Amino acid sequence: MKDKGRNGLKAISEPEDRHNRTDVVVVGAGIAGLTAAFRLRQQGCNVTVLEAADQVGGKMASAERDGYVLNRGAAMVPKAFTALTRLCADSGLGNPFKDVPLSFGIPRDGTVLPLGGAGLAAALGGIRTNLLSWRSKLLLRRLLVDMLRWQRRLGHDDIEAAGRYDTELVTSYAERRLNREIYDYLIDPLLRGIYLSDPSTMSVVDFFLTLGKFAEGPPMEYPNGIDFLARHLASLVDVRTSATVSSVSRIDSGVRIVWHDAEGEHSLDSRGCVIAVNGADVVKLYPDLPDRPRELIQSIPYGSVLKGIFGLRRDPTDVPTVVVVPSCAGIGLGVTHVDSRAMPNSVPRGKAVVSGHWVDSFAKSTARLPESDVLDQMVRDMEAVIPGFSQELEFAEIVRWDTATNARYVGFYRTVAELRSLTDTDDVIQLAGDYLDISGTNTSAESGERAAAALSKRLRVGA
Repeated sequence: MKDKGRNGLKAISEPEDRHNRTDVVVVGAGIAGLTAAFRLRQQGCNVTVLEAADQVGGKMASAERDGYVLNRGAAMVPKAFTALTRLCADSGLGNPFKDVPLSFGIPRDGTVLPLGGAGLAAALGGIRTNLLSWRSKLLLRRLLVDMLRWQRRLGHDDIEAAGRYDTELVTSYAERRLNREIYDYLIDPLLRGIYLSDPSTMSVVDFFLTLGKFAEGPPMEYPNGIDFLARHLASLVDVRTSATVSSVSRIDSGVRIVWHDAEGEHSLDSRGCVIAVNGADVVKLYPDLPDRPRELIQSIPYGSVLKGIFGLRRDPTDVPTVVVVPSCAGIGLGVTHVDSRAMPNSVPRGKAVVSGHWVDSFAKSTARLPESDVLDQMVRDMEAVIPGFSQELEFAEIVRWDTATNARYVGFYRTVAELRSLTDTDDVIQLAGDYLDISGTNTSAESGERAAAALSKRLRVGA
């Protein structure tokens, strides 16, 4: 990356010799890959990161337009994302986060009803609104009891426990312990807004893991652009963007990585490698991947996401920061988020950036339509949540992620638990990415840390 980075972060210069042998190659400069690279560098490894895109960050990338900072993927950093806060502290950023009072809303009958806080607080906030009937409000006591029980069962990052309990649809749980109204106006919008797919196919584990994460604390304010951490980590290691890896294979001395850029094809040998790309790409570029892990990775489907990023003339102060939209609303919009409230200096004074994320089915059904037609529908959907939205709109950008999140289904956690159990921590090739856990930036960073720890130990033993 030859141009100066945003926010004063230094640019990354190209090394003089592009063909030197290195200790470790990391494939992918999303948060999983950059985390692995940084942790390996801490252990004294010489690390080279190869990234196919022209910028770092993956789904944590940002861009600028007319004085607005636009998050192209993720937008929220909840307090429970401890891997990210740990990375900031360890890499020299200190603690750049501040708690942001969260306003949370769910539409019903054409009106967005505000709730308090996040996770359980939002669920219990339904007691104080007209979102739910009194019969449903009384049943929320069961939800509180069940959440405490599930917290004991699942713990933190206990993927084996998640796999053991991954046997029931969340719809079945709601029918058994709660009622349809609670499912339609609490469970469904929460899961639909987070995972942007059909909640009726999801596991009860999805629900309680998600509720638990948000119960740990609200989202946090961060420096301009959610890419701030990715860009900082990238400034600490050798990152080569626009470098597309075509194969990763074992050789007698370690690993050979074949990649190409505008100058042609290159080969780079290393003692070890971390492959930190999505599951679909792993099976393409890693021919030595054992059969069973390959089968498991191929069995995990990815969902598509369509994101709209909108510059507004003013902050919609009467609209909650986060609005999750239930399936019964009948629109493709899954969640809206006022991004600029988490980045106060990211927009011209008095203005705002609002993002909307559309669910997998809408993204796929509009993939071949003219962008102008898609945008018209997106604006109509946003208008249903933010009245007067179209009158305040200054610009709009559309971002498509074809492999955005792991599609959720009963059995997903059993698949991931088996996949992780098959990880050979003594291998010179380690894997990291969102298919190794519940999708998200924090769990992706955690997977990068696990891969770095395993590879660092392997290289020390083999030295």
